[in-house]
Amino acid sequence: MQTKIKNPIAIALLAFALFACNNANTNNANTNNPNNANKPQNATQTQAQPTTTTDTIRPNITELKGDFCFLEALNKDTTTVSIRILSSDDIRGEMIWNPWQKDGAIGTLTGKTNANNELILDYQYTIEGNRQSETKIMKIENGKLYIKKGELIDPKNDGNLSYKDENKAQYTEILNPIKCP
Repeated sequence: MQTKIKNPIAIALLAFALFACNNANTNNANTNNPNNANKPQNATQTQAQPTTTTDTIRPNITELKGDFCFLEALNKDTTTVSIRILSSDDIRGEMIWNPWQKDGAIGTLTGKTNANNELILDYQYTIEGNRQSETKIMKIENGKLYIKKGELIDPKNDGNLSYKDENKAQYTEILNPIKCP
């Protein structure tokens, strides 16, 4: 079963994500082991560094500025996140969730940090032809991006999802750094 994408912006973003994924895997395959140059690499093995990083366990987000890109690849499903940190009150980016042979979600991230050094982001995206928004809480730690997962609700029944209980949500999704295009 193939999915038809009718939105030209969605096609462009999807092509960007696939290029970034393939480029990261090709670079890692060639640099990590010449014998594995033709073997696909699982992104969980990716060790590329973002364009700007610190090696502290949990850096103060106000010290992190610049572009950061991350990838998670599980089987044939991929999630890519690009984040530009201009200041603690001005964070922008995009997130592409691309499950294998299913409709995915493509959208923008905007937000700021909180007192716990977490990124509090509004994810405006398109999924199955519909516009939605969702609160995303993320953190950058040890050069990786952690995304908090938890039960979501739509309290106003308007397509704007938020955590039912932020305190019960946990950082279970981990994306590895990749080189930003």
